[in-house]
Amino acid sequence: MKFLHLTVKQLGALIAILIIFLGLNIGSLLLPLRETLTYDEDYHYHAGYAVLTGKAAQWGREDLSQRNVIPAMAINTLTGMYLNKIFPRIVSVPESIAGSNVVFLAKLATIFISTILAIYIFIWSRELYGLPSAFLAIGLYILEPNIIAHSRLVTQDLWGTASVFIAVYYFWKYLQCRTLRNASLSIIFFALAQVSRFTSVYLIPIYLILGLSFFKPYISKFLGKINIYAFSRGLKKLSLYMIFLIITTTLIINLGFSFERSFTPLKDYQFTSKTFTKLQENPILKSLPVPLPYAYLQGLDMGQSKQESGFGSGSSYLLGEIGFTKGKLHGFLDYYAIAFLFKVPISLQIFIFLGLSSLFFYRKELNIWQNESFLLLPVFIYSLSFSLMNAQLGIRYILMIFPFLIILAARSVLMWHEHRRRYKIFVVVLFIYLLLSNLSYFPHYISYFNELVTNRTMSYKVLADSNLDWGQNKIYLQDYMKKHPDSALVTVESGKMVLKRGEETINTDEKPIKRLIIEANQLVGITTAPEFFKWWRESKTPIDNVAYSYLVYEHNSAAEKELIRWLD
Repeated sequence: MKFLHLTVKQLGALIAILIIFLGLNIGSLLLPLRETLTYDEDYHYHAGYAVLTGKAAQWGREDLSQRNVIPAMAINTLTGMYLNKIFPRIVSVPESIAGSNVVFLAKLATIFISTILAIYIFIWSRELYGLPSAFLAIGLYILEPNIIAHSRLVTQDLWGTASVFIAVYYFWKYLQCRTLRNASLSIIFFALAQVSRFTSVYLIPIYLILGLSFFKPYISKFLGKINIYAFSRGLKKLSLYMIFLIITTTLIINLGFSFERSFTPLKDYQFTSKTFTKLQENPILKSLPVPLPYAYLQGLDMGQSKQESGFGSGSSYLLGEIGFTKGKLHGFLDYYAIAFLFKVPISLQIFIFLGLSSLFFYRKELNIWQNESFLLLPVFIYSLSFSLMNAQLGIRYILMIFPFLIILAARSVLMWHEHRRRYKIFVVVLFIYLLLSNLSYFPHYISYFNELVTNRTMSYKVLADSNLDWGQNKIYLQDYMKKHPDSALVTVESGKMVLKRGEETINTDEKPIKRLIIEANQLVGITTAPEFFKWWRESKTPIDNVAYSYLVYEHNSAAEKELIRWLD
């Protein structure tokens, strides 16, 4: 039996592609100089431990900031705990700098789920557009820098991306062929998505709209000629599907949280968002027991609170502007459009354009409602929803749209053998361009910007936060300062700016300084008050960078007095 209905040669090519993907991910983690844990990874690892011990709700009650607890993280935690017994030390870097070894090993679970997602992209692309498109799709996926960046992290972003995509795929399969197997898979993966990332709740409107759009032609025919038997039969199937969807989802969410404090009355919750507080005040609803774990509803409330106020997730930053006006945090309507323009490889954007153009020109010959709408609608809903929110911290928030866009991009080589030679050469050149652009940032994929940013040191002028610096380059900073003993890190402690070399606070009178280094997020005013470094931003230009996250400035005697006055 052929695996995935592939020949031995085709299967070998697929395996080789997956090995390259694993090499880019795992290989970058084993370099002598490797990226340290990001700010969120240790939190998510311990959130997974709270789930395993049945204390997720307790964890959230003790600290409001610790309510983003999702069961999928428990898989990372289990992976780290098990592998740590086999590999107690991976690299000879102090944990105080690199981060916990057990959390580092937990990254492998995310790499695994990302590899599974790659296979599903291959499968769906092949079913829609054929084998050449399938190979292009998986090739685009494994070389997409943002995908690689978040495939190596102990965070929810890739889990949410994979679960949403696979759920929509199986829903498409079910509507195409309404068998018990497809119905079961679409329901199970919908439920699993809910315990992978809270933003998976958007699958509810996505499923509803896709279902209606799929049957749009049949509904039109039905309205023209009413068939009571057919109507009642269809309604019965729909009702059964909805009942099993609700029951299965409720059960899996409860299992994920070990039924911790399930059926707690709504009035006993401690909500912070306006939306959930308003529901809680309803005289009928407040006394009803909620058939979901306390931590799950608590997490949804926290997410809603962040989107309403922006607080709890930091300020948005775009093109030199901080999303903070008159004491209120706000987002930018064009944030993700601009982030996509600068953070996604130019070649991939061209492939997406070619795929969408093909879709437009051949729209009359296609069953868009039955096929492409399943790719387009999730992109539209997630992009629009997050663009309207206050919490905008990085392109990772819309990572779930990437697999759908990649399949649309792969449509550009539909009927590959019928394309002209010049077009084929153009496609090959585009793919090579993607490869070169990817490797030029290896292993610093979190900080990836495409060639529209001509000077990589100036990337901070466009975007920052987890688009550029997520605390992942501390080892590179340490190495740079060892090689340049005349350098000093400018940072903020207790509301005051100081110069540091390692853990030591230094004085400009004591040691000569020729290079000043500052973290990008501090410079732009994300992790500090924006006015702290306003003078610095407006009067100085960096001459170099350290792993793109830290900016290096020349310091000489002419600037000495100015620096001392500024520090004082």
